[in-house]
Amino acid sequence: MKKHIPKILVCIFLLVALPIVVPFFHPWSDINSIQQDINIHNGKARFSRKIWYMPYGERIEETALSTALEGESFIFKDIKPWHRVNTFSPGLGHSPRHRFHGALNQASLFGMISPLLTDMQKKEIAQEILRLWQTEGDYHGASEYIESKISLFLDSR
Repeated sequence: MKKHIPKILVCIFLLVALPIVVPFFHPWSDINSIQQDINIHNGKARFSRKIWYMPYGERIEETALSTALEGESFIFKDIKPWHRVNTFSPGLGHSPRHRFHGALNQASLFGMISPLLTDMQKKEIAQEILRLWQTEGDYHGASEYIESKISLFLDSR
């Protein structure tokens, strides 16, 4: 039995240490990562973590967009609902550029102007953001749209 103790300790050490060390050589791998996703049908955000390729905790949160849509989903194009926004690994303060890389930031920007809007305006703008995400397949068109709305509301004040 005593001969097996060092082997067991080495295995335990590797199981704990490798998820910390491997991301430095193989960044953003599912050995140890945090993912942020956006649902482009309803604007909700999903935050999940993976350790050794296994899901380890997941939560879905409302964003200003999903709140403005009052729980409704809008499908403008036949496209899967969840899309990756960011992937983070230990020791890396940045994420690779995913197609919807700026979507959570866009939801936050919408949240900043939403107090200036009526409920109908909120819903219309949120629907347009979702439509742009779905029809263009990325976040770029929605960036221009949100910037134009922010400029419009700032200029009117």
